[in-house]
Amino acid sequence: MTTVATPSAPPRANLSASPDAPSTLGGLARTMLTRNSPRILILLTLGFGGCRLAMGGWSWVDPLIVVAFAAWWPFQEWLIHTYLLHFKPRTIGRWTIDFAQSRKHRRHHLAPWDFSDVSIPLHTYAYAVPILVLVGYLNWDVPAVFTALTVYVALGMHYEWCHFMAHSNYVPKSRLYKTVWKNHRLHHFKNETQWMGVSTRLGDVILGTCPAPTRRR
Repeated sequence: MTTVATPSAPPRANLSASPDAPSTLGGLARTMLTRNSPRILILLTLGFGGCRLAMGGWSWVDPLIVVAFAAWWPFQEWLIHTYLLHFKPRTIGRWTIDFAQSRKHRRHHLAPWDFSDVSIPLHTYAYAVPILVLVGYLNWDVPAVFTALTVYVALGMHYEWCHFMAHSNYVPKSRLYKTVWKNHRLHHFKNETQWMGVSTRLGDVILGTCPAPTRRR
């Protein structure tokens, strides 16, 4: 929480991508690897995943965890995007409540082709990584915990991939990725209160924020 002046409504961003943005899969991957957040998520995925593989002892619980996390992720993504990233500053007396993530996201909407504000904020990892590592340390002999940790950070990496892709010049070939790519651009350039999913549209479909692109909202 911090005290800042309440910003005015952001102007509409330019739909045309930057000529410097990557236009190939390889270029997109190289661009992501210059950013700390994707690199942290890759290391966490490899670290937790390596621990899980070394443990063995696979059971029916492991695929159940994968399904449960995959089912929850769209709603987590939707809730964070809707209520935290798009949180509007609120004034209580002389104080204005605003959050660093919200301020960063407003900058992102003002300059959607600036990759410095595309990835997950680094200060998020200041508390998230110690918590994840502590969970693993306290449950070192429970393989299912490392399945959960691996799946969770892998989904975070997938989120980053989809977000970078939507803000690049690369146009995905598959129908699945093209849909989330298109929806995120609609969120930026048509209506910031709709299409809140970034790596999946399931949360939008179920929670009613995925209108047909031609429909006025």
